[in-house]
Amino acid sequence: MTEERYSIPLLDESWKRFLGPDDAAFLLERLGQGRIRQLWKWFESDEGLASGGLLAQEAPVFDLLLDRLCEELRSTETVADEDPFSGPSFLRDPDWAHALFGAGLMFGSSWRNDSGGNPFEKASTLVDLVHYIAQEDWVERVRADRESTRETRQDPLAVTRALLRKESLLALPIDSLRKLVIRESSAVQWCQEVPGEARALFFLGAIASGVELPGRDDGEQARLQEAEIRH
Repeated sequence: MTEERYSIPLLDESWKRFLGPDDAAFLLERLGQGRIRQLWKWFESDEGLASGGLLAQEAPVFDLLLDRLCEELRSTETVADEDPFSGPSFLRDPDWAHALFGAGLMFGSSWRNDSGGNPFEKASTLVDLVHYIAQEDWVERVRADRESTRETRQDPLAVTRALLRKESLLALPIDSLRKLVIRESSAVQWCQEVPGEARALFFLGAIASGVELPGRDDGEQARLQEAEIRH
């Protein structure tokens, strides 16, 4: 019996605005090297996501959905038993990272779009996003999504590929964080699921969509908001 695949629910099409002639390039303004460092520090700290552990603890169903997102990307190549440190060879690099980034971009954009009102009045941060994810009943959300009349499911990997065709430099922040995840989880055999550290790519997509990093200074926030208004 084929295992059922589940898509991440509550995604709208607001992410399509990033496919404009200039807007894909605008995403790069949110993904500078300094912001990647700040994201990783927050992600691995106990005050943040404890390297993904907090997400698995507070939102275990949503965390599982991120695993399921990557399962269909498994490589058909077998991992040698004598090589327990073969890393993510069971996945087709870098698809898992691009899929998680696309999911974060789509989810963050949909969440911001659904909040209503003026998105510049009060910046929503990753802390707010995690709180929202933890409060939702994802079993019920998946059930409703499965029973909906939508004929197609949005593919996060395809979204990232479309953005890369618009702006190839987006591969730099995505793949630099992917390499960091691999380095930090290299002692773990990736034979069943992506490690908790891989969730950082989901949150990289979220900040690309406009969700703010915790602890951002007001000056930097104002500059990015002004750039977003221009686009």
